[in-house]
Amino acid sequence: MKSKVLLPMVATVILAGAMFLAGCEKETPAGTTGIQQEWPLPQNRTGYVVDKITWYESSTNHTEAYYEYNEDNKLVKRIINVTIMESYGLRNSTYIDTFLYQNGHVSRIHTTATPEENFGRPDWIFYYDEQGRLMRYEYGNNVVCVAYSNGLPYKIYKPDNEEFYTILKYDSAGNIVRTDSRVPECNMWGDPTGRFEIRTSTYEYDNAPRPNFNLDNVWVYEPIFGMGTSYETCVRILSKNNMKRYSVGPETWEYEYNELGFPKTMYFQFANVVPTHRTVYTFTYRQVNNKM
Repeated sequence: MKSKVLLPMVATVILAGAMFLAGCEKETPAGTTGIQQEWPLPQNRTGYVVDKITWYESSTNHTEAYYEYNEDNKLVKRIINVTIMESYGLRNSTYIDTFLYQNGHVSRIHTTATPEENFGRPDWIFYYDEQGRLMRYEYGNNVVCVAYSNGLPYKIYKPDNEEFYTILKYDSAGNIVRTDSRVPECNMWGDPTGRFEIRTSTYEYDNAPRPNFNLDNVWVYEPIFGMGTSYETCVRILSKNNMKRYSVGPETWEYEYNELGFPKTMYFQFANVVPTHRTVYTFTYRQVNNKM
C-alpha cells in the first residue's frame, strides 16, 4: 500500500483575473451580511499563538510545521519539515514561507524549498485599503478582488469579469454559514452550456476559538499545511470559530481542546476518500508578550 504524505499546499484562489486595485470595489450597500462588525473579526485572544503543528503516520512518514513570530507577535516564518519514504529511500524536504510586511500588513509571502530542484512557486502579493482591509491579492496569474459591507468581506470576484463571484453570508456569531457562487453551468458530460448557475454551500462550526496565527487580515492564505487546496480556506479563516462540516465536500473536522479552549487535536476527513482515512493534526501553542 502506498504511503500517504502531507506536503504543504497553497490555498486555492477561488476566482481569477487581472486588473489594477483601482478596479476593485471598496464598499457595497449596508445590510447584506446580516451583522454589524468592524474589521478585523474579533478573535478570542488569550495571548497564545500556534507554535507547532505535527502530522505523524510513522517514523518514515511525518510532517512538522514550526511558526516564528517577531517582537510584535506577527508571523514572520512558517517552516515545514517533511519526511517520506520513497522508492529510492528516505527523503527529507524543507519548505519555508517568509512573510514580508509593509505598513504593518503582510505585503508578500515568499516560499523557498530544500532541495530546490524542480521547485517553483510564485509569491503571494497583497493590497490593502486605508483601513487595512485586504482589497486584492495575487498569486501568479491569479488576481482576485474583495468587496466589503458593514466592515466585513462580502464579495469575492474576478476583476476582469464580474459575472463570476462568490457572496459570503455571516451569522450573528461572526461565522460564514453560507456562500453563493455564480459559476458556468455544465451539462452531464462537464461541457459548458453557455448559461450560469448559483451554487450554494453551507457550513457548520463549534463554539471554540480558532488556532491563532495572528494573520486575520491575510485570510486567503492557509497557515495549516496539507489543507491549502480546499475551497473553504477563505470561509474557515474569516469565521470566528472552528469549521466542522462543509456541505459540498463534504469535508469534516473534529476537535479535541486544550485548557485554553483552542484545538489541540484536529481530525480532518477529505470527501470521497476510499478507504476512509482521517488526517490527525496536533497543535502546540506558546504564550506571547502583551502586545496582542
